[in-house]
Amino acid sequence: MARASKNQDLSSKSKRLKLAIQREPHWYAIGAGEHLGYRKTGDAKGTWIVRYYSKEHGRRFESLGIADDSAASMGSNEMSYQDAIKAAGVEIAKMKRANNAGVSTRKYTVADAARDWLKVWRGSERSKATSQANVDRHILPTLGTIEIDKLNRVRIERWLHDQAKKAPLKVVQRQQSTKKLSPSRQSKIVYDPNDPETQRKRRDSANRVFRDLRALLNRAYDNQHTASKAPWETVKEFDNVDVAKNEYLTLDEANRFIQECPQDFRDLVQAALITGCRYGELCSMKVASYDVQVGAVSVIQAKTGKMKRIFLTPDEAAFFATHIDGKDAGDLMFRRSDGEAWGKSHQQSRMETVLKSAGINRHVRFHDLRHTFATLLAMNGTSLQLIANQLGHSGTRIAEKHYAHFSPSYVAATIRANKPNYAPQAASPGPRLVTKVS
Repeated sequence: MARASKNQDLSSKSKRLKLAIQREPHWYAIGAGEHLGYRKTGDAKGTWIVRYYSKEHGRRFESLGIADDSAASMGSNEMSYQDAIKAAGVEIAKMKRANNAGVSTRKYTVADAARDWLKVWRGSERSKATSQANVDRHILPTLGTIEIDKLNRVRIERWLHDQAKKAPLKVVQRQQSTKKLSPSRQSKIVYDPNDPETQRKRRDSANRVFRDLRALLNRAYDNQHTASKAPWETVKEFDNVDVAKNEYLTLDEANRFIQECPQDFRDLVQAALITGCRYGELCSMKVASYDVQVGAVSVIQAKTGKMKRIFLTPDEAAFFATHIDGKDAGDLMFRRSDGEAWGKSHQQSRMETVLKSAGINRHVRFHDLRHTFATLLAMNGTSLQLIANQLGHSGTRIAEKHYAHFSPSYVAATIRANKPNYAPQAASPGPRLVTKVS
């Protein structure tokens, strides 16, 4: 009987209800030296606890949380038997690792998760720097010291909404600056929290920071530092705040734009329109990137650090062939007319000048040449899967968001040309009824 009392069935609320109220938990063996405990008090709800024993380190205990004992239990912090079993497994794994390493089993915080997430970063240094800034400025100050197991949906939602109410960092820095600004610069420090467009932008920024928080917490879950993803998986981003930047040049505009470019900038622009590469990728592109045999350009993506291969037409291959002639494999593919490398922001003033000369009265960035590459492919019937592949995307979500619409006039024309015709046809005469005359 003593053995049975130490291995209680805790799997249902009704069975736990029959257990005696006592300080010592009721234990259920889940493995050698591993026990899930249920402590029943005079209150309606008991609590879960885990115990692990090893010869070298003796017993270790860890509180898991409140049991879902009441019939109408809906609390987000309450744990079912199955949740408790999973949580116990996570804690026991921590205890075993701690025993093997000879370290303490202190609680794992959001700051710990952020550190471990950034330590194994697989993307580009640029995107890592952005995520590091998000962690340092927006995540750690509020959530850094909180144990992951104590995070809940309400707390994360409150943090997300607080992020959306913050003024942009540049605005805060300008407002706090002791430097005397000129009237023109002072006039640019405008932040109206009640403006709908301002609210949209701040919510969009909050969503991006939340994605970093979600990523680092997911990694903590994958590494068994917490038993559930529910606290952050159930938090919803702000809806309808991420406005797609769909600016692109028509084929006629692109040709006019190319003709107005000085030669060195023209080469860069043509390469962007041919490949869809980002400005930074073109600036660092080496002669070895062009594969003469395959007729393709291979690029390490600035944003993700992954390789992408862009296939060329014969005319496009000829364009790249002219830019590798007489150069070594390690030489830059494109340089300015003065022999210097293209660098940060060198393209901005040139874009403005050429747009004006070409009679294009829209704000088109160099990055929009990448949109032009993809949009014109889409308008010519290329599948979104292939467009995503050539852009270097791992899936079609971004391609669908930016290019599925093609252009309003193109969609309308295509739909009208391909819709079936439901106009009534002339009725056929059908069989004739003949009456016999006797």
